[in-house]
Amino acid sequence: MDIKKKKLNIVIFGSTSSIGNFLSRKYYLDQHNLLLCSNNKKKFNILKKKFINREGQEIFLEKLDLTNEKDIKGLIGKNFKFFKKTDLIISTVGIQGEINNFFNSNLKKFKQTFEINFFSHIFLLKALYKVIRHNKKTLIIFFSGGGATSKRENLSSYSLSKIALVKLVEILSFEFKNKNIRINAVAPGIIDSKMTRSLLKNKSKIGRKEFLKVKKGIKSSNKSLKKVYDLINLLLSEPGKNISGKILSSKWDMFKKWNKIELRKISRSDIFTMRRRLDF
Repeated sequence: MDIKKKKLNIVIFGSTSSIGNFLSRKYYLDQHNLLLCSNNKKKFNILKKKFINREGQEIFLEKLDLTNEKDIKGLIGKNFKFFKKTDLIISTVGIQGEINNFFNSNLKKFKQTFEINFFSHIFLLKALYKVIRHNKKTLIIFFSGGGATSKRENLSSYSLSKIALVKLVEILSFEFKNKNIRINAVAPGIIDSKMTRSLLKNKSKIGRKEFLKVKKGIKSSNKSLKKVYDLINLLLSEPGKNISGKILSSKWDMFKKWNKIELRKISRSDIFTMRRRLDF
């Protein structure tokens, strides 16, 4: 199925982030109906000027703090009808947190990173489930970042919060079973963003190897963003309809070459989940 030929209802939390803004623009140009949410007032006002309602297309823009349970419930209540027919829910909300050695880290900042990267999504899912559990089909996409699958020096709060989010994705894929809801985590690779640029300002803390990797990765950011869009579209399509509970890399996984047999194996096995390797 070519999703561009079918009008979808899409919700994007963190629509002013680098990834969120890119996906918002792509799905806007694809003429899907959109509910765009952000907590960045300055960027959100710019967003309002770019995304205007066109004939046959619904565009809703809402200011939202995802860490505020009251805000989340208010948003869902206000846009209840849209959520009831939502096909795709994306959250790019997250922060990098403190860049520091674990033993020197600030506990308050550590907790804040978990609050935004992990607990805000728990609040969201708890509130959403009451509305979307009877939907015909809904795909939820969270972003893991590289911290969930690799060791990243002096980024413990970021990495641990993302690991928790990825594990939640896998657990919910089973608890959502037979409820027409799928959920996956996407690792987007290095994106040119405020978060990534802050790493370059902390060369001494992240190490030379990580610094060079980030510096090189930023140059191919546009290609990485396009791959994120393509991967999500695969998951929305008929061939990818059974994939859930996975952590998928839009940069490193050769998803464009996956055939029906491979997609079936992925959906039925532990591949692309957080597991120990049993071989040497």
